[in-house]
Amino acid sequence: MKIVCSLGTHTQDFTRMAMALDELAARSADEFVVQTGYTHYQFANIKETFDFCPKERMQRLMDEADILVLQGGWGGMCEAVDKGKRVVVVPRINGPEHIHDQGQVVRKMEELGCVIGVYVAADGEELPEDLFVNSKDKLNDYAHRTALLLEKAIERAKVFNFKPLKRGNAKIVADTLEDWFYNKK
Repeated sequence: MKIVCSLGTHTQDFTRMAMALDELAARSADEFVVQTGYTHYQFANIKETFDFCPKERMQRLMDEADILVLQGGWGGMCEAVDKGKRVVVVPRINGPEHIHDQGQVVRKMEELGCVIGVYVAADGEELPEDLFVNSKDKLNDYAHRTALLLEKAIERAKVFNFKPLKRGNAKIVADTLEDWFYNKK
């Protein structure tokens, strides 16, 4: 099975996801291809990695993939869902990995049946900016936890009935978002 992974193009490091993918690849027969962006991690178990590529190459890789493992950026998720792909998403943690909580959007996409999310931080949990910088043990722990959850999510994705993202007019979108943000339980 071919699993194409993207750590995204955001400038903050996403070593946690890179380490999780590398750990998972060590015990998997699946072929992994990883777009690393600004993350500079030395993979031991994944042969094909690259930082950036032309859009055409990324489109081809997405088309060839059996499963896509993405960070929680809206653009990549929507593109993958529109292609009808099996999508597993690891949202970046607010603070040490991104400038906002990607988990909120990923949880909503998961609720709609479009993706399977992999969460190591609680919904809305704020973690310190220097969480991983000051503690290699914390980074290793979060990466290992991510790998275990990711492994389960990929297995689930193999049989999951993914739904398309239903789009409507701007009023429907605005009403849906307003209801979601203001009437959350």
